[in-house]
Parts: sequence; C-alpha cells; structure tokens
Amino acid sequence: MINITSTHPIIPPVTTSRTMFNAYKQTLVQQTYEVLPAAEFTMEELTYAYNQTRVDYIVPMPMTTARLQAYSDAYDIDLSASVVIVDRLNREMLGLGMLGIRNRRSWITRLGVLPPARGRKIGRVIMDELIAESERRGMTHIWLEVITGNKPAYSLFKKLGFRETRDLMVSRRAPAPVDPATLDAAVDSKALDGDQILCLLGKRPVRPNWLNETETFANNANLTGVLYSFANGGQGWVVYEDTPLQLKQVTVGVLHGDEPTVTAAVLRQLHADQPHKDAVFENISDTDPRWQGYQTAGYFDSFQRIEMVKKL
Repeated sequence: MINITSTHPIIPPVTTSRTMFNAYKQTLVQQTYEVLPAAEFTMEELTYAYNQTRVDYIVPMPMTTARLQAYSDAYDIDLSASVVIVDRLNREMLGLGMLGIRNRRSWITRLGVLPPARGRKIGRVIMDELIAESERRGMTHIWLEVITGNKPAYSLFKKLGFRETRDLMVSRRAPAPVDPATLDAAVDSKALDGDQILCLLGKRPVRPNWLNETETFANNANLTGVLYSFANGGQGWVVYEDTPLQLKQVTVGVLHGDEPTVTAAVLRQLHADQPHKDAVFENISDTDPRWQGYQTAGYFDSFQRIEMVKKL
C-alpha cells in the first residue's frame, strides 16, 4: 500500500507559473494525509467512517457493523486491498474505498469522503490506489456502479477510463396480498437444494451484476429455492434470502415459456406464500426481459445505478 510522503512537488516538463503553483499546492495537500490498508482498522471504525460519508448522500445507505461485515463477506471484499485515507497529524479518517476480488476481476464499492475532507481530491487518491492495487494483483477488469445523478462521481470515473456498460435498477415490492384470480392453476412446486440452486444460477443467460453473481449466492448459507412448473408448459425458478422482514436477492430464472409471463407467474406464487414481507432485487437491467414480469408482479423501480468497467 502506498504512503504519500514526498516533500518535493512534481513539476511537469513544460511549466508555467500556474502549473508550477498547482503542482506545489497539490504536494502540500498530499503531505497532510496518508493511505493505509483498511485491514488496519476495526469493522466498527470502518462502519463509522462509511456512515459519515453518506450523511448527505443521494440515497441514504446507513449500515451497522454487522451489516457491513455481512456485506464484506457476501461480496468478497478484501480489506487488505481496500484503503482508508487518514490525516497525517491527528489520524482522523478522511475517506475510504473497498475492493472486492473474484478471480481476475475487482469491484470498487463503499467509496466515500467524509464531509470535512471534501474538495481536497481525496476521492481521486482513493480511486488511484484501488486501481493500482488491482493492477498489482493481476486483475484484468475493474467494475463499479454509480447512482444515476451522482455527477461528480460519474465524471471522475469517466476521467479514470471507466466506460458505461448498462443501466441497472434497484427494484422493490411492498408487502401486499396477491389476487387469487391472478394465480396460475395446476402449479407443481419443488424445493431446490443448495447444489441445484447454484447450478441454475450458473446457467443464467444474462450476465449478472457483481451483487447477483453466482459467487455472491455461494457466500450465502440462508438461501431458499423453488422450481415451479405450470399447466401451460411454463417453467421457472426463484431463489431468495428469507429474512424476518424482507425477501432479499429475489432472483427469477425461466426454463420454458415466455420470460415476462413466466417471471410474473413465479413471483405471484412466491408472494402469495409470503404476502407480509417486503421484497427487493438489486441491479436488474431495464432491458432484461424479466423486468416486465417483475413489474406485473408488483415490483417498482426504487432508484437506478450505472454499471461501469475499466479494462486493465
């Protein structure tokens, strides 16, 4: 991990008084902080810093220590590859960024700068270090998502060479009963075991986002899977995490039949059995044919993200 300790400004070969001053000013700023591995901090410290970066965020996303730990476990966050920026004098945390590692792919997440440190290019320093760490570890691609409308972050990512891949939606369904008249007749259902769940997830025709990759589900020991077969020949499955108040990662796959129609039929069966729980499915593309089925079953677009990638 890089400690920024240089005491001499780096002057471009072709200089003017303005470029010399800007280089000197940037060096003075750099002397006030250093970059440390996130592994040197407790999960409580990381949670506190992260929540401070989100106090005025577009979409509130507060976390508890337990939730951040679960997040790190689910998405393969490597704290030795993640970074925290601290003030060199008082050791206060100024910003942080986390890096997920899977095979030769990395994923940037939980990037944020605490309000008192904004305007000092801390975000750029974090990104530069996460990119450099990905290169050191032999990654071929770096992925990330940015909430639609977060123009400063989007502009930074574009400057750093990230390109858009697709628009993604965070979809939700409020607790509500299902009209029995909309349920398909003569349904056969079969519970799926862990191996069957991962096998079906691995055969999805559309590339899943990092949050919904098969590796994410493999990290979750609390999955439920059901295969539904309908009288009209349609067949589909649903996988989700069942918590006391919410169904998470509600993922549908269609084996036979029209994708929107079978998706809606599968979800109606699920929510007929679980009418009192909120449901969420993150990062589905608005061009995914299943999205129409989710909407038919009562899901709505909560907010949107832009998926981006940088090839190394």
